[in-house]
Amino acid sequence: FRLTQIIHDPWGSWFTGGSKGGGIGGHGTHLHLAFADAVVKGGGRRQPSNNGSGAAPADSKIVQSMGFNKQQWDIFRHTVAKIESSGQPNNGYGAKGGSNDHYDGRYQLGKAAKTDGARYAGISDPGHGAAAREKFRNDPKLQETLFAGFTKANHTYLMGNPQYKAASPERKLQILGYAHNQGMGGAETWMTTGVVGADGFGTKGTKYTDEIAKAFKNKG
Repeated sequence: FRLTQIIHDPWGSWFTGGSKGGGIGGHGTHLHLAFADAVVKGGGRRQPSNNGSGAAPADSKIVQSMGFNKQQWDIFRHTVAKIESSGQPNNGYGAKGGSNDHYDGRYQLGKAAKTDGARYAGISDPGHGAAAREKFRNDPKLQETLFAGFTKANHTYLMGNPQYKAASPERKLQILGYAHNQGMGGAETWMTTGVVGADGFGTKGTKYTDEIAKAFKNKG
């Protein structure tokens, strides 16, 4: 593969919840690596390993409980995965990274994100010790369940915001992309004030929002 972009991204801490919900754990400083399609013998190209092909099925029950259909959710999850774990092992599910290698899998979930994802999915917290993390990285189905549960935690909180509640499903997913990057509280601040959050290196929370919007625009 040809490496085309490196982003050093010291992600800010996630919103630590007040009355509307529990704290959400986010990302530490880590690198995002972007890869172009690989040229293979004969002049063809091989797609990056997590372009959506070969991904585990989504947790449809959790997805439907948020009001999204399969196509909408697939666009959302595959776009997030491309940003989070492009070129990583096992379609991104085997990825390990973040500050002190604290984050796991296709969607780079940390300890607190797994805890909240499990709570909203109605399953046991998988833990975040060394053995538990390895098991998590080898379990695409569990990753999809916890990613959906984690997104539902953000969605549930944001439903308290009139602008989010009135948004179309596609717009909601764009906002949820922002929340995946900047936290649920950061997403609400952005919607309320229009001020775009950014980390110390200037990476804006709207990066995810814009990429998801672009993917929806190109879906046809």
